[in-house]
Amino acid sequence: MPDQDPWADEPDRFDEADREWAQKWADRDPDDDAEPVEPPPGGYRNKRVTPGSVHDAYGDGMREAGAHLGTGMQIAASMLLFVGLGLLVDRWLDTSPWGVVVGAVLGMVGILALVLRMAREE
Repeated sequence: MPDQDPWADEPDRFDEADREWAQKWADRDPDDDAEPVEPPPGGYRNKRVTPGSVHDAYGDGMREAGAHLGTGMQIAASMLLFVGLGLLVDRWLDTSPWGVVVGAVLGMVGILALVLRMAREE
């Protein structure tokens, strides 16, 4: 085989898979094996999207997410409160960074207590 390139790469499995796929689908209509779609029942009317229906859907989603949004706010507020108090203690007693470190630890303990209480309630 003198006319073949001695340095040519062997065909990889992806090239072979591409060729097989192209051969398999080359002579088929896209809907050859498609399942038939049933027509909608008699009297069916497609629900139209209106600004009111979008507003109602948004309101429903916010009501469902409300408890979780409140939990996120409690977590953020507790962390900010304890770290802020630690910062004030650092400035007052000149103990930087220990007030912030203790405040962060207390904030994490508060968050852990909140999460455990919520898990117990569920």
